[in-house]
Amino acid sequence: MPTTIDSKAVKILAAQLRSHTVNDERAAQLAVEIARVNDAAHAEGARNDFNDQPAGFAVTLEQLSKRARR
Repeated sequence: MPTTIDSKAVKILAAQLRSHTVNDERAAQLAVEIARVNDAAHAEGARNDFNDQPAGFAVTLEQLSKRARR
């Protein structure tokens, strides 16, 4: 089930962390994408074990990122 991300929070964080102004429509679009990435990262993290190689999670996220850009 997708996580709900508040578009108002996206606007605030964009301004505070990146000094970007985001309109309401774009903030809503970003909220959907952030939720999708968050859910994918959470699902992948749940597959990892404490005994796995530490870099394994980061490598998997990078591979998922490359697939998403295509």
